[in-house]
Amino acid sequence: MRKVDVKESRIVFDDFYKMEEATFAYELPDGTMTEPLTRLCFHRGDGVAAAVYNTDTRKAFLVRQFRYPCYTHGEGWILEVVAGMLGKDEDATAAMQREIEEEIGYKVAAIEPICHFYVSPGGTSERIFLFYAEVNEAGKVSNGGGLDHEAENIEVIEMMLDELRDTLARNGIPDGKSIMACNYLLQKHTT
Repeated sequence: MRKVDVKESRIVFDDFYKMEEATFAYELPDGTMTEPLTRLCFHRGDGVAAAVYNTDTRKAFLVRQFRYPCYTHGEGWILEVVAGMLGKDEDATAAMQREIEEEIGYKVAAIEPICHFYVSPGGTSERIFLFYAEVNEAGKVSNGGGLDHEAENIEVIEMMLDELRDTLARNGIPDGKSIMACNYLLQKHTT
């Protein structure tokens, strides 16, 4: 690991999310240090996301909800996989199981990690822990839809795998983590 010298770091915005301004230098491959650089880092927290497959109905679950940042580009209600924020010191698998129950109303029958990745490493510290999960009709505990006190208003969507493949092909899922997760699910269930 090369040396990093953080000269100054301060929180310039502190609300639901945090914005940090840092001045630092880092070691180059030849051993010299860069000139001091100042960058902003958006601290949103880490998240979890999962491609969810119902083994009884052979359908994939997606959710549709309003996303203001997408609305600024003309798309407010987007299709995504089940996802949520990871609580402080919360286990990623437990968080994913909680989110699946809250958003689509099912207890998880099986879950496996796919990978974890940085959302946009040049500007945010956020990581996503991506999963593949299976549910079945015996595990249905509610209609889902999210939590009222979080104002989620989630629409639960079920799709046959051919429909999911077509939706991806026509760019009907504009979210990176969801594209990755859905492609994993489709690859896993290709006959």
